[in-house]
Amino acid sequence: MGFLRVIELFPPVFSAGRRGPLRAGPTVEAWVKGAAAARASSDLFLVANLKKPELLKMSTLEASRLLQERFRAAASPVIVVRDLNRPEFLSSIITAISLGLNSVMVAWGDEYPESAKATSVRDFPTLADAVHQASLLRRRAGVSVRIFAPVDLDSLAYPKGVSLARGRLRAGADLLLAQPPTSDPGETFERHASLVSRAGLSERVLLNVFPFRNAKDLRACEKYFGWKLPRRLHQEASAGEGELEKSARMVVRRLRREGFPGVYLSTRGEPRVATRLLA
Repeated sequence: MGFLRVIELFPPVFSAGRRGPLRAGPTVEAWVKGAAAARASSDLFLVANLKKPELLKMSTLEASRLLQERFRAAASPVIVVRDLNRPEFLSSIITAISLGLNSVMVAWGDEYPESAKATSVRDFPTLADAVHQASLLRRRAGVSVRIFAPVDLDSLAYPKGVSLARGRLRAGADLLLAQPPTSDPGETFERHASLVSRAGLSERVLLNVFPFRNAKDLRACEKYFGWKLPRRLHQEASAGEGELEKSARMVVRRLRREGFPGVYLSTRGEPRVATRLLA
């Protein structure tokens, strides 16, 4: 399969909130232009489903189709089970197949905050069940569609977490995309590689590289996502973004050198970072 470079992009965002003008055409064209900066570094674009409910954004299915059409690039929509009942989920999968998309990611999605005045659906007992349904549709359609699913690396320290990860693979997932990020090429890389290896998943997990910007950004991400990042990374952050990007590039190099199947890169809405980190 080679070293697979999965680059996560945000979809086109039109507005934050319920007021203000909507300029769909210019927004989409600006997004396509931005994505072009990452094309040479990408084997597959992953179009994220942003967790902020106040954002008005393009469907991940349509955004993936657009990337494929403009760049002849493999693109995968993130399809969030939280937002869909069973018939709508199946409709989303068959729509992706009908659009000729060769990959999809099936994810739970976070619970909505009370302020969103929205209700999570959760029409599947487990994520593995949703993955299984997607895999059945893939088989019925007679097409080769890669299915991604998430894995929480911290959970792999426990038998239940390993069982959940393996269950998603048995259900039909081809690869698992990891969180939290592998933030440095030393302490965190060793821990994550060990967890994945002990679980027998080294060939089925793509570790995540997440470009931090500065010390303030590190602290904000820890608070927002609930991550605990190594002290050494905080020390590097005092030297600025360049030092943090150097650390991220070293993670990618270790992944290549040590035979991992690929990398899952979060661009955080800045596609050009892919060129800097994956070059």
